[in-house]
Amino acid sequence: MKLEFKPDFEECRSRFSLFWKRENKSPLVSVVTPKEGVAPIDKPPYMAGHNGEFEPVIEQIYKWASTHEFIGDAIPFYQVEFGPDHFSAFLGADLKFSADSNTTSWAVPFVSDWDQAEIKFRKDSFWWERTIRFIRALRKEFDGKLLIAAPTLSAGMDCLAAVRGTQEFLMDTVECPGKVLGALEALWLAYKEIADGLFFELNSEKTGSINRHGVYSAGKTAVPQCDFSCMISPEMFEMFAVPFIEKETRYLDNSEYHLDGPGALVHLKRICSLPKLGIVQWVPGAGEAALSDWTELYLKIDALGKGMIMHEPPEYYRKLMPMLKTRKLFLKATAPDKQSGEKLYREIINY
Repeated sequence: MKLEFKPDFEECRSRFSLFWKRENKSPLVSVVTPKEGVAPIDKPPYMAGHNGEFEPVIEQIYKWASTHEFIGDAIPFYQVEFGPDHFSAFLGADLKFSADSNTTSWAVPFVSDWDQAEIKFRKDSFWWERTIRFIRALRKEFDGKLLIAAPTLSAGMDCLAAVRGTQEFLMDTVECPGKVLGALEALWLAYKEIADGLFFELNSEKTGSINRHGVYSAGKTAVPQCDFSCMISPEMFEMFAVPFIEKETRYLDNSEYHLDGPGALVHLKRICSLPKLGIVQWVPGAGEAALSDWTELYLKIDALGKGMIMHEPPEYYRKLMPMLKTRKLFLKATAPDKQSGEKLYREIINY
């Protein structure tokens, strides 16, 4: 398979195959740089296309890809995403968009009573129809040029909190846990239908798939998560979250867990015990956590047997790499031009 904007895509695919099997000798390194001799165009912003105006987005994607170099394990791609609750809209939730920011949206809760709610995939929903039209428009233009990523499959507890309301859902986990478990069972059936539909539309059986962070798989890949985990105990996480996340990792061929915020760290060991989970992405969040040194956490994830995705300064990779056992690492870096980008790539894979 060839990609116009990634001439060495087949070599890259081979490296990702070894990566997922933990057979790679060097980390995978993604470096994107401006192309020489042309003015670089930014990638379209998060949530572009949600208003149904696809052509300007397509034009900007083409200009972005045409004015950048994708070095090493960087694969040019664009993700279809209308906000963090995009997945919930496939169950019938409406999406509202901020008047102050074109990169902020949220789902309007529609569940007032779990006994009356019907948690299912609504193929006739407005947002599913718009999503599929966008994917088809993108594929018509970019098949053979770059890859298209599916919306984030923010399912599990995060999805139920979106369709119920966070505070209400938190109370439900205490006051009616059986109903929450029932909703999660119904949600799993919807998840499979939605994911199957998206991977079919993206022709993932032939082209493979790529997640929102640029991590590629020859099969199906996505990013399971449970940001809601920051608000619950390990016992509740075990009851409500773990079974769903484990099903996700078994459904997918390769998976990356999005671990978000210090409050989620209490669940790290349990997350890393899932045998089908491949790699972990740590996001410290804002404030003091963003300024902290998380080396000990990276070493702990390594000791628990999982690979990682990181976006740190190159000098930090130089410090960290000798401490790690694994090379199942996807490391992102930036450089001002192709020559320095290729030099940086060679340096990092040899740390």
